Amino acid sequence: MRRILIIDDHVVVRQGLIQLLAILLEPAVEFDEASTGQEGMDLINKWEYSLVLLDISLPGRNGLDVLGQIRQVKPKLPVLILSMYPDEQYAVRSLRAGASGYLNKASAAEELKGAIEKTLRGERYVTPLQATLLADAISENYEAAGLHNLLSDREYQFVCMLASGKTMTQIAQDLNLSIKTISSYRSRVLEKLRLKTNADLINYCITHGLLM
Repeated sequence: MRRILIIDDHVVVRQGLIQLLAILLEPAVEFDEASTGQEGMDLINKWEYSLVLLDISLPGRNGLDVLGQIRQVKPKLPVLILSMYPDEQYAVRSLRAGASGYLNKASAAEELKGAIEKTLRGERYVTPLQATLLADAISENYEAAGLHNLLSDREYQFVCMLASGKTMTQIAQDLNLSIKTISSYRSRVLEKLRLKTNADLINYCITHGLLM
């Protein structure tokens, strides 16, 4: 029997996915749940899974950090990213980091079913929009299109969280990091983006379509 691990910090989301997928997927599938990246890694190290459904926004280590860990210990384990963020924000980063696919949580049930079935067959799930984004990402003009493409995954996550209206304190709490560490991220991001203030950063995000 196939076994799927769902890593998401919202219990309602996990339970909703289990109920939905129990109906959509054939034959029967077993499900395990984890609310943090560490819980997920503990289960991955303990059991054999056919697929991992992984959220981007997790407390402490974000989904991309966890994806990197999974690739190290189980390089052939399919990982499908489920996120509330639009493709333009995280799809390319996720696919380049080794995800088998990237899907928005608002996607229709049939699209979710198709993405899961495809990844379970060992294939990658890439939408036409994501294919275009990937093609742009390997073009010579990718870095020139936006300095944010030079940010690390963690720095990029910080930018998106700050631009969404969260305070430095809230970001520190969500990421389970100190204010000092978050302040260091802010300094590096402003330097890389050649900006001076948080207002400049928000304007940059608006200009480059990085807001939800």
